[in-house]
Amino acid sequence: MKLTITTQFQEFILSLGLSMEDLLRRAGIPNLLWKEELVVTDQEYYRLLHEFDLLVTDEQLLAFSEVKNINMFMPPIFAALSAQNGIEALHRFATYKQLIGPVSIRVQALEEVVSVHFSFIYPEQKLPRFALLNEQLLLISLLRTGSGADINPLTISGPFEYGGQIEGYVGAVPEVGEENQLVFKVEDLNRPFLTQNNSMWQYLEPALKNKLAELSAQRSFSSTVQTALFQAIPSGNFSLEEIAHSLGVSPRTLQRNLSAEGTAFNQQLQATQKMLALNYVQNDSLNMNEITYLVGYADPSSFSRAFKKWTGKTISHYKKENTEKREG
Repeated sequence: MKLTITTQFQEFILSLGLSMEDLLRRAGIPNLLWKEELVVTDQEYYRLLHEFDLLVTDEQLLAFSEVKNINMFMPPIFAALSAQNGIEALHRFATYKQLIGPVSIRVQALEEVVSVHFSFIYPEQKLPRFALLNEQLLLISLLRTGSGADINPLTISGPFEYGGQIEGYVGAVPEVGEENQLVFKVEDLNRPFLTQNNSMWQYLEPALKNKLAELSAQRSFSSTVQTALFQAIPSGNFSLEEIAHSLGVSPRTLQRNLSAEGTAFNQQLQATQKMLALNYVQNDSLNMNEITYLVGYADPSSFSRAFKKWTGKTISHYKKENTEKREG
């Protein structure tokens, strides 16, 4: 995904006593800030959240979560502030949040209350304190900004201590529990938004929907693992532990994230090796030993057996068929 980090935003980070360059270095992300746009993986983003968590104070967190301090265009915030009321704003924010970060938002509306739950897009990886509290506080700030009213949640909870400063801002006593939750009164969320901008929203909505569709088509943890495998297999360094390390997660987390998508590391490894093999065997400049090595097998006989299992054909038969198709 792409992170837009303008010079203005970097100056805001610096005004809080933080350095974007230092945060990127600590997270192991290449510093390309001169482009004002970073392309990061979901796991790099997750590592960046953890670095913020280690450095940001509660005072900085409150400043970071205030809508008026975000002097840049962020699709989910603009979409929410353009809504007619808080309920519509919550649903828009939840829909477009992933355009600026791999965080999922679940909104549940009941007769008198609406609850909001946050999670990383791979639910086996828990949001660190900074990330969760930033999302919760940002949503409260957004509702207050849009309505012009001092809206407080009925309930705010999460698996962390909130502290006095944050409790004072929220206007409710935080609850410490395993799950995170924000609960608002429906009557508060029905307040009309002073920031409603229907004409601009009609103009931007189609473009945001297209971006969201593109992102959804690209994103899955298994596709992230396959990308890492494509890069690692030809080097011979593609064990579960090595791939997990390259993604910045533990082997257990990698397996659990894949399991949540109904797959496993060995399945992804086999699928990637098959795709590599089908590509390499059509390259007449490569001999069997070279292809065997590039696909990650120890000897040609093992590779040949795997190839026949994948395709139902021997390598020579497969190559012959493809040659005839090209020439025919």
